[in-house]
Amino acid sequence: MKANLAPASSASSADWLARGFPGPPLLVSTFAPETFPAVVRVLNPLVGAAGRKLSWAAVARELGIPLNGAAVGDRLCRDYEAKTGEKINVDFGTLDYEVASALADVLSRHTTTPDECCFAAWVGYSDIRDEFAGAPAVLLPPEREMFLLEGPVEAATEAFDEQGSRRSVRWWPVDQTWCVGNDLYADSVYVAGSEECISALVDDPRLETLVADRSDVHPGIYA
Repeated sequence: MKANLAPASSASSADWLARGFPGPPLLVSTFAPETFPAVVRVLNPLVGAAGRKLSWAAVARELGIPLNGAAVGDRLCRDYEAKTGEKINVDFGTLDYEVASALADVLSRHTTTPDECCFAAWVGYSDIRDEFAGAPAVLLPPEREMFLLEGPVEAATEAFDEQGSRRSVRWWPVDQTWCVGNDLYADSVYVAGSEECISALVDDPRLETLVADRSDVHPGIYA
């Protein structure tokens, strides 16, 4: 596979996102800057035996519960196993390859700089690819030190770790027309952008989304 990701040439590309974090509770607005008019949550699939992928909506229907922006993938997995006996999982701190690919495809049409995007990877991962260890480090809310990488928007599908399993959950184009982000233990990402951009994500059949509001408390683990 051709390597698209590379260390960023300058840390200044993240300056517009670097702002103070007042502390818990962690809010969706931490990852969805208020300069954008709309935001949506894009979900990783739930995965069962032999790689069978399930939507969050299908699992919620099986459990007989409503699905809203506060849903937590790990909790759905535990409740589903307790009811059906089938063990399912959800990826944390990364994006499913197919989700990343579809997301990049849609977002490429909502930026003037699809070939110039930034990606952030937490410096605390022990197996980051050697060529990224010298990348500029930036501090992004909620006070996470991140290596700053760059590449075209399709580099969102490229793993930054040696095992080939971790893809960035924080990325944006240099023209700052949208922003993808979530925290280290995320089972999904928030995308902030124009109304047209977010509507395109919601309408794309390849993606499962949930309504989100910047004032929502971030669901799941925060440490």
